Amino acid sequence: MKMKYNRRDFLKAGAGVGAGLALGSINVSGRTNLFKSVTSQIKAAPIDPVRVGFVGVGGQGSGHVRNYLNIEGVEVRAVCDIVESKVARIQERVVKAGQPKPTGYSRGELDFKRMCAEEDLDLVFTATSWEWHVPVCVEAMKTGKHAAVEVPAAVTLDECWQLVETAEKTNKHCVMMENCCYMGFEMMVLNMVRKGILGELLHGEAGYMHDLRALKLSDRGEGLWRGAHSARRNGNLYPTHGLGPIAECMN
Repeated sequence: MKMKYNRRDFLKAGAGVGAGLALGSINVSGRTNLFKSVTSQIKAAPIDPVRVGFVGVGGQGSGHVRNYLNIEGVEVRAVCDIVESKVARIQERVVKAGQPKPTGYSRGELDFKRMCAEEDLDLVFTATSWEWHVPVCVEAMKTGKHAAVEVPAAVTLDECWQLVETAEKTNKHCVMMENCCYMGFEMMVLNMVRKGILGELLHGEAGYMHDLRALKLSDRGEGLWRGAHSARRNGNLYPTHGLGPIAECMN
């Protein structure tokens, strides 16, 4: 389906509505239709079973595979990683869980493209090093798969737009799997908010504290690449860990 509006136009329209409401001099009916047009066009029918391919199955990725194997209606069909032994380990885990052995892909950094081209998948989940998140998600959507991605989904604004615009052009979802929105404590607080136990929320503050010095200075795993981001970028590298749960509660 060809979309009438892209997300940049949508955001511009939103800014116009906000300014108009502040001035009290704008007819918002056309803008409302624009919002409905944009938000209603990316839809997907229920899928059962959900056939999943994983790209990046190190520390984070292997944990996601374990979680997905515990979800009814999910089939792990393909596994991709630059380290062949990690692919073999996940293949063994999937078989032990009672599913057929997934196809392995480990011919280098770009082998995820071969996986996306060859495999009949519904969803591609990437838990690679951060600079590969957007290339994998874009390739997945362009080949007809939905995409799910570890935090952060992207590392630049241009990359964010690549995800948004590819999702709109392909009519495929791209979801950042922000685990801190769905842990027990956060879900408990969200439930309390929705039940009105805390009354009307007027202000929210959030943060995320985690000592990662050992991980960033390690000579293996995430230590091989993650410390470089902290060295060259001054800021919160994945603010959704704190902002996500607050945004849910304030929605």
